Amino acid sequence: MSWTRRQNEIIDAALRLTAAGGLRRLTVKNLSAAIGVTEPAIYRHFRNKAEIVKALIQRFDSAVPAAGVTGISGVRQFILGRFAQVAAAPDLARVMFAEELFMDDPEFTSLMLSMRQRHRAALGRALAEAQAAGEIRDGIAADELFCILLGPVRLLVKQWGMSNGAFDLEERGGALLETMLSLLRPETAKRKEDEENETENHRN
Repeated sequence: MSWTRRQNEIIDAALRLTAAGGLRRLTVKNLSAAIGVTEPAIYRHFRNKAEIVKALIQRFDSAVPAAGVTGISGVRQFILGRFAQVAAAPDLARVMFAEELFMDDPEFTSLMLSMRQRHRAALGRALAEAQAAGEIRDGIAADELFCILLGPVRLLVKQWGMSNGAFDLEERGGALLETMLSLLRPETAKRKEDEENETENHRN
């Protein structure tokens, strides 16, 4: 979904307020003070706080594999996209995986769950394709693969947020992803890679 410049400015301010104090801090009064406009000016762009929260949740709903990107490339795009998204908007580190912030309202809860299900399905498809192509070992259920990959991603994002961006999230995240994918590669693929590396070393 696309928003106007002013709507994006309001969503950015909403993200900052939510990261700092949860949804209780997110009021139209605080938003208007944060961006230096009147409260009626906020209502010209969003009808109420609920619409702003919905837009905020939709902001999270973007890092999914693009059409035509499949298998291990889709897995990489999904996870690296998460790291890039947070690095570009650091307040996301405190909000993106904090589902509990939205659980007091059934409508927000439903939006968050729907988003999570779409993301799970998108990553699940890419993982299934990677398994079919021999890029990831067989015998690991889709739900287990999802947890194996997303658990460390969530932890790293939280660590980065708590450290106020003390390290390069995209660089560390990329290294973490490659380590996880290496552990998940089939033994035959590992042997082939080792042989190719050994041959290359002999040439050098």
